[in-house]
Amino acid sequence: MVEVKIPAVALALEHNRNKLAAGARTGEVLRVRRGAYCAPDAIQVDGPSGAPREARQKALARARALHSQLRAKHVFSHASAALLLGCLVWTTPRETHVYQHYRASGHAAGDVRRYSWTLAPDDIIEAAGLPVTSLARTVVDCARTLHPLEALVIADSALGLGAEREELLATLDAQTGRRGIQRARLVIELADLGPQSAWETWVRYELLRAGLPRPATQMPVETDAGLFHTDLGYEQWALGIEFDGQVKYRPDGVRPGHDPAQEYLAEKARADAIRRAGVSLENVSASDKQDVQAMLDRIRAHIPADVLRTARIDSRLPAI
Repeated sequence: MVEVKIPAVALALEHNRNKLAAGARTGEVLRVRRGAYCAPDAIQVDGPSGAPREARQKALARARALHSQLRAKHVFSHASAALLLGCLVWTTPRETHVYQHYRASGHAAGDVRRYSWTLAPDDIIEAAGLPVTSLARTVVDCARTLHPLEALVIADSALGLGAEREELLATLDAQTGRRGIQRARLVIELADLGPQSAWETWVRYELLRAGLPRPATQMPVETDAGLFHTDLGYEQWALGIEFDGQVKYRPDGVRPGHDPAQEYLAEKARADAIRRAGVSLENVSASDKQDVQAMLDRIRAHIPADVLRTARIDSRLPAI
């Protein structure tokens, strides 16, 4: 399990309400939900790639605020629990998801998604100081209710955090009779601990949706410069697939002092070594989401025709 740090939250109930409201108007504080505020530097992230991280910080702050504001017993769940447990997500939830014992009133806050209590004692743990559904229960809840890509990103991440597929399936079996069981089983069966970003899961999802064979993740390639791993690949056709995140080519994009020029040279040397080893490389990026067909065509060019003839769109995996 990774340690998740949640921004500190100031509640209007515990501070000067008028002062906080005035601070929100001038930008001294940021309102994260009704009656809850954070310091701007706890939420805002500079740079062109900062928006997803900013949304994540705000979602975590909303969870902390809601925990302090709710008086009845509650447990954070679904995508909110995934964030608190340190999982990657494809889309940061705009609502905070919780299990509660009681029905919400008609005046309940619109930024909270409530679920009727169906939890066993083993389904509840603590993460980042808050009550959350266990990693297995979180994956199963997400796999039953979310778009398969959204759920697969969380399931892949959970396996990387130590979840066991057998435990996920056992947890799913305990939910027999509820909606989304077959969809959840498919997500759990397709889950892989190899992807290191949500975008890598997206590439794999599109390959699977297109009916192509399941690619390897972190495919090993022995080269004259050492052992490397491509994000995805098909060893049988000597094809590696790399997702190029633009953040690593920006100053300080990966870490303070990160040098994009050195990163570029290192990536080029690595790619050259992989190609000398007889492995072709296809690079994809976030921009390929605008034309998935073109991305797939580039990859199909490396796959034998007899394999392509049998490929069919998997109707169980809807388009994004």
